[in-house]
Amino acid sequence: MRDAGAGESRDSPTGSADATGRTIIRVALYHPKQAWVDALEVLLESPPDIEVVAAHTNIDWIRSAVAAGKVDLLVVNIDDQGVEPPVVQSLLNSSPGLGVVAVTDAEETTLLSAAVRAGVRGWVKKNASVDHLVRVIRGVYRGETWFPPAFTTRLLDSLLTAEETRKQASGVLSSLSARELEVLSCLVRGLTRQEIAEHFVLSPHTVRTHINNVLRKLGVHSTLAAVSVARQAGLTTRPDEQDERG
Repeated sequence: MRDAGAGESRDSPTGSADATGRTIIRVALYHPKQAWVDALEVLLESPPDIEVVAAHTNIDWIRSAVAAGKVDLLVVNIDDQGVEPPVVQSLLNSSPGLGVVAVTDAEETTLLSAAVRAGVRGWVKKNASVDHLVRVIRGVYRGETWFPPAFTTRLLDSLLTAEETRKQASGVLSSLSARELEVLSCLVRGLTRQEIAEHFVLSPHTVRTHINNVLRKLGVHSTLAAVSVARQAGLTTRPDEQDERG
């Protein structure tokens, strides 16, 4: 496992160059399985413009290297055995300019869409050649997006469908009052009716009335269905933390 905490080149600024003036792409490798990390590190030893500055199975090591500005691009395996998109998103939150390339055999459109939303800009099959992986790394480093052509149409269809669903759900939510939106937000967070009542200093009867109004306006018959509509609309905000009566 390689740590980015040592070595002069690992402390150099983004877009660092070697003695000849050639730009060096500082790459970090992350996967929970050591064998995956070791194998990929060996494959990336040859390209003269790529330096693996961190290769680890512990996400905290990678997170520290990224936060310290020692990494230009992250290569991860995204699938049910590897890294989930939210992990990528959390890393990009601390380093918005970080390039991310996924090496995976996953083909699920939902996973691909989630990965793109999280910030993945390159998608490489595990059986792809090293030359192709290097081209993708260089392209993503330059700000390009690299996805297999067969995935592009599926991805666009998925994103367009999701956007249309979000717009429809958002339109439905516009009929709710401010208090009803707050109550619905609490349901999205998993709060019980009693917890909602305590949070807003309301009676259980008042909370029940608000929830019934939400169900009626959304045209659904259960809180689970209401939560589904809320999530489709992107309603994830926390209700106001101040206790209010309503």
